[in-house]
Amino acid sequence: MGDKLDESEIVGVKELLMSEVIQSEALINLLDSKDIISRAELLVEMKRVQATMNKPKA
Repeated sequence: MGDKLDESEIVGVKELLMSEVIQSEALINLLDSKDIISRAELLVEMKRVQATMNKPKA
C-alpha cells in the first residue's frame, strides 16, 4: 500500500493550474525570444491539438 501523503505537500487545483500556466508561459516566451517558434506557429499547433483532443472516440 502507498505511503500517506503529507497534508502540507498537497496543493489545490488552483495552485496546480497556476503552476502549469506559469511553466507554459515561460516556455512560450523562451521559444519565441530565441526564434525557435513564433506565437503564430504556436497558435496553429494549439488549434491542431485541440481539434485532435475534441474528436469523439469511436
